[in-house]
Amino acid sequence: MQEYGDSLQIVAFSVDGVEYAFPINHVKEIIRHIPPQPTSARDPWMLGVINLRGSIVPIIDLGTRLGRPTSAHDLTQAKILVLEHEDVTIGAVVTSVDEVRTIDAEQVQPAPAGASNRFMDAVVTIDERLVMLLDATALLSVEALAA
Repeated sequence: MQEYGDSLQIVAFSVDGVEYAFPINHVKEIIRHIPPQPTSARDPWMLGVINLRGSIVPIIDLGTRLGRPTSAHDLTQAKILVLEHEDVTIGAVVTSVDEVRTIDAEQVQPAPAGASNRFMDAVVTIDERLVMLLDATALLSVEALAA
């Protein structure tokens, strides 16, 4: 689990009813859903690319990338989280963006062994809810994008 100091700002969102979050420092922006142009990528989670103000950004289905079966998104409500780490930028389609908030370090617990995958960093408790804190660095690594 990464160290987060005394507090952490997160962007909380849902994918098919499951709550997740990213540390806000990896979220460049949140945009409305734009249908991506399909590419010849073989990975089922790679939806295609969009042109975002002159930059070509690959778009992934985050639920599928996390290994969860996902239903068709309501594209009138779906959002794209534009994630950035170093020189890698991707867009992740999510069902909804729920909130941006600051949480205390005591609310962050390590992900339990066997209950996580390589993209899950921790579990955050927010008002009796459990939110899976994702590791954007792992998700945006060249190895993860090529796998």
